[in-house]
Amino acid sequence: MIKTECGLLIKQISDHISKSANNALRADNLTLSQLRCLEYIHGNAKEKIPLKEIEAHFHISQPTLAGIITRLNQKGLVITEVSDMNPRAKTVSITPDGKELFLKSDERREEMESILLAALSDKEKAAFYEILKKVYNGLKNV
Repeated sequence: MIKTECGLLIKQISDHISKSANNALRADNLTLSQLRCLEYIHGNAKEKIPLKEIEAHFHISQPTLAGIITRLNQKGLVITEVSDMNPRAKTVSITPDGKELFLKSDERREEMESILLAALSDKEKAAFYEILKKVYNGLKNV
């Protein structure tokens, strides 16, 4: 019974975060999935990131990522190119407009994180994060 309740609570928290984030991002014509991709691209040490690497990081399918990247490209936030290493693969890089929008949106993400964890002490926040990582890592083997 507890497992079902935990799963339901996690789903409800996730749904609330997604809904709030998408509502806040609507003004910038952006979705949470698009912002997460921009964040990954922006924070990556490589200038050009293979799409396969992003798929693996987010555990999403090629068609799903292609749709996200296509919309980001249409908005002028990323540039896609044929890979220098493999002509059958594509890479993506962030544009100056993409960087600007990411930094603006990242401030909102940090605010949401603060709201999410506001009821916890610093010690509880650290423990909560460690428990979430432990649960996630446990699911990797299932």
